[in-house]
Amino acid sequence: MDIPRRLIELQRAVEAADNRYRSNAGENATVALAVWSDATAALVQGITDCAEEQGVPRREVERALEQAMRPPLPLD
Repeated sequence: MDIPRRLIELQRAVEAADNRYRSNAGENATVALAVWSDATAALVQGITDCAEEQGVPRREVERALEQAMRPPLPLD
């Protein structure tokens, strides 16, 4: 399954927001958590939209996105 670039960008935004949240404390962590929450909601909506457009279950899109985010295996 081809994963739209938008979903990859949304996944990267979630990961970046998660990293910011984990490295902050106090009020900064609260702001970072809100950013993470918004990014996660956008990703979930993007996955849902993609699944509906392609006529496949959401879980199939989630699995394909997970595979797309994995670094390529080195060639021997």
